[in-house]
Amino acid sequence: MKTSYVTTISLDEDRLAKDLAQAETFRYSEAYSNYLIGGPWKNAMLWAAGGDTGTGLVTEYAYEQRPTFTDYGARLPYLQDIITTVADPDLLQFVRLAVVSDSVIIPHRDYLELGELPEDQRPAHRLHIPLITHDNCFFSEDNTVYRMRAGEVWYFDAAQVHSVASFDRKARIHLIFDFADRPDAGPMLRLTSANSGDRFPAESRITRPALPDSRRQELRRLADLLTIDNYRDVFSLVIKTHFRFDGGEDFAWDTMTALARACPDPLVLPQILELRQYFTLDRSDSKE
Repeated sequence: MKTSYVTTISLDEDRLAKDLAQAETFRYSEAYSNYLIGGPWKNAMLWAAGGDTGTGLVTEYAYEQRPTFTDYGARLPYLQDIITTVADPDLLQFVRLAVVSDSVIIPHRDYLELGELPEDQRPAHRLHIPLITHDNCFFSEDNTVYRMRAGEVWYFDAAQVHSVASFDRKARIHLIFDFADRPDAGPMLRLTSANSGDRFPAESRITRPALPDSRRQELRRLADLLTIDNYRDVFSLVIKTHFRFDGGEDFAWDTMTALARACPDPLVLPQILELRQYFTLDRSDSKE
């Protein structure tokens, strides 16, 4: 499924507040926080194979067991209602409550490490429903930047290079669904789409000015400061620039690779090339 707005559901603010207050007592996994620069990506499994809250790493679940609500999911009656109203449980592999703030996510593709799982079991399609969000939270797919609003339902093509930025200390909280790919089964969703045909509606798209040559030159000068000790800080600046300016396709990785080639520290370029491979091309030997 390509990334696209599906519809908007009405959120019951009182019931949602009660569930989120309960969720504050959970022990969140910080699996995949290496994808972030800034705060951690915290998640609690609400639905998983065998009802196991597990580690949060999708490679570490017993896929032969039938997915169901975890202990955490069982404590959130309103979110249970949303999950079973929105999704076909027979196709649903995982649901997480994911929390992030004041961070950027390194441009990456998901599911790269799941190639050895049986096709009818491995997660292949993703859905997002923002529960709590703000105007300073953005998503990007390739060079399209857009915003998801609270209550919106989005197909999310996690196999495409994507990134996220949250320019606020306030928490952004999403329900994230992962579905197995079973072409002979029925639809994943129990909702009627309200999409008029545009994958990214006009009100969701963020129009960014072209990156000025002066700003591009300023970024290039970061090569003089770039070292193995601060490359994540520099990468954060590059990713943030991507969300504010249109620098072209593959801007973040291409810029970071160019800076690594130009910097005086010989350790940086091998590190950036290894990370680009890991985040965008191949994680077949990794548990994360």
